[in-house]
Amino acid sequence: MVRRSDPINDRQADLLERIADGDTLSKPDDASQRTTAYALQARGLITVAKRAGVFTASITDVGKYYLTHGRHPEAGVSTTGRFATKTAEAKKLIDRIRKAPNETVRISEPDEQTRAAYRRAVHAAKQSGLVPKGRVLRYTGRSSGDIIVRLLDADKPDETDWNRVRLRARKPKFGVHDLRQLLTENPAAIQVSDSQRERAVRFLLELNNAAAKHDQEVRIARRGQYAKLGYRIGMAQWDLSLVEDYVDSRGHPADRWQIKYSYNGVKPTGKLRLTIGSSWNTNSNTWTDDKRSPLERRVRHIINDVKAAFDRAERQREEDHRKHLAQLAEWERQQAEEQREWESALADARPKATAMLRRRTLVAALRAWRDAQELRQICTVLDSAAAVAEQDGDPKLAVNLRNWSAGGRELAERLDPTTGLAALGEINFDIEPAADDLRPYLKGWSPDGPHKDYHMKSLDELSLSRPWPSDWELGRLHR
Repeated sequence: MVRRSDPINDRQADLLERIADGDTLSKPDDASQRTTAYALQARGLITVAKRAGVFTASITDVGKYYLTHGRHPEAGVSTTGRFATKTAEAKKLIDRIRKAPNETVRISEPDEQTRAAYRRAVHAAKQSGLVPKGRVLRYTGRSSGDIIVRLLDADKPDETDWNRVRLRARKPKFGVHDLRQLLTENPAAIQVSDSQRERAVRFLLELNNAAAKHDQEVRIARRGQYAKLGYRIGMAQWDLSLVEDYVDSRGHPADRWQIKYSYNGVKPTGKLRLTIGSSWNTNSNTWTDDKRSPLERRVRHIINDVKAAFDRAERQREEDHRKHLAQLAEWERQQAEEQREWESALADARPKATAMLRRRTLVAALRAWRDAQELRQICTVLDSAAAVAEQDGDPKLAVNLRNWSAGGRELAERLDPTTGLAALGEINFDIEPAADDLRPYLKGWSPDGPHKDYHMKSLDELSLSRPWPSDWELGRLHR
């Protein structure tokens, strides 16, 4: 009996990848795949619906999990038996990917034995947890096309670029007939006169046939009115242009604008000029017809020159990648050093700021206590004055003086830091400093993080904490 958590076979896995790519299996040609789709649905990897006679399949979160981890989420991770024998192959694959440019491995036109070996290695790498932390393993070529295995960042995977690479790998390579048909349907791709068009097409077909043996390929990058040639070498997509040189009425080379608008009687020379290279580097090569050596006789040299340029570009890419990693490592080192310095400054500043707040609190308490004592003294004087007023037969004055005395004694109780709710004992001795309290002791560091303080203020401008209650400042005259 098949369980939901059982591994799926290669045919099922290939169909699951198709559905993950957005194929709904709704076309009539997909009818033969629907039995396999129902098997995937039984495992919870996809959902199948049929409305108004239209079959629709879509991947589930469980299916996405399977493609990412190589197993069903309900299946345990096995490290014994046959799986244990595959971990060595998986480790070799991961090591090879880590050392490859762009952390990408490509196998062109693999045989079935190689394809099966990569399926096992990728599956074992996902199941055994060999994929580096923070990375995800992407794989295509399970049953057809070139094999491509790549590591991507888990947090920000470049899915757009990966999908472009994956779909290109699945496209069948151009044969002689296919390429000829595309060139015929897209004449704008070759910028030559009518007299040289058939020769140009034959040359591109010959170049494509020879290039296929070296993992190179002539392509049609764009079609229609703006058709453009391209050239694939390994994983790289380069530009290719095949044009015919023109001269003006004075015999000088004509530029492309003169050619396009037939300016000043430009004429074709019959000489073809081929350029292959990448738009983002200087490793472009150009070959031009000459009397002794037309382009057709230099196909082998062209392919070797392109391979040499590609190798230079890859070495430069690897060097740039190495420098980038070194810069990242240096940046991380500097960040870590700044973090340590900031934490050290913060640890040194915190007790100093706390001590400062304690001193300010004690000074505030002393002032409040003095104010309270002076108020009580005034109240005593007022009480004496009220007694004198009563003896002099002025009860109204006596009542008024005693009212002021009562108000003063009430205020004194609120100000007194030794009694009542505003007592000094109610204030925590371990005062936690705020950001502005720390600033005078951080030596230019910001209290908010490991960076310089760009809002430096004088001590008078800082909003220092006041840990004491506001009652202590009642009745104080602002000086």
